[in-house]
Amino acid sequence: MRLTVLIPLIGLFLLFNQATEAFLTWPSFFREDLRITVTSTLPTQNLYFTYFGLCLLGVGSILFAAFCPADIRDQPNISRYVIDAPSATSPVIAKDDFRTVLALRFSTEPFEGTEVEARLDYPDILASDFHGLMEELYNAQDFSEGHPDDMPEVMLGSGYLDYTNLARRIWANVRAEWAFTLPFYAAAPQFARDIAFVKFKSLDYTNFNIRVAVASIYAVGFLLLLKPTLHVFWLLATAWAR
Repeated sequence: MRLTVLIPLIGLFLLFNQATEAFLTWPSFFREDLRITVTSTLPTQNLYFTYFGLCLLGVGSILFAAFCPADIRDQPNISRYVIDAPSATSPVIAKDDFRTVLALRFSTEPFEGTEVEARLDYPDILASDFHGLMEELYNAQDFSEGHPDDMPEVMLGSGYLDYTNLARRIWANVRAEWAFTLPFYAAAPQFARDIAFVKFKSLDYTNFNIRVAVASIYAVGFLLLLKPTLHVFWLLATAWAR
């Protein structure tokens, strides 16, 4: 797919060369067998569809390489990414990945203190994984001496912990709350692979508009390639049936 970026150059020197078009003209016995009366229009049209289809795939590949997060571009398989996560052996990287997860969750909020509505770049399934991670980090804390004084502020009226508000306060990293927030960063290396999993999925949902644009370009490109493919297939199938 990445090599399709070379198609415009190939088309300029090869596909639209008169000698190449003559070479690709269907032989007379084949046209007679398929009952094709036009000698050169058919292959030329197919070349156009093939050329522009591959060009669009090349444009899509360029956009993908430019905007896809490096972690996903380098390792598109989430299982392998989690297994090989460097954070599993580096506490510093694990803490940094945790900061990245928090930033991906809250950096696009309109303003601090508001709940995020259902968004295309952070769907409910991703929020569920995020809450599960925060629950693990919370349960790993040692509250043998009681909760910090400010802990009730992240509790819901029902007595359950508001994991979204809890994570937002950790992400805000207010100095006055370091005694409350730093233990969560300290616990991050224990859940390095869980953090890597949520990080990968969070990155995979970023740049929604770009993802739609790339998918649309790929779709149009494959549709253009489908036309000559189906055309030739139909001609061959019809000739075989006769």
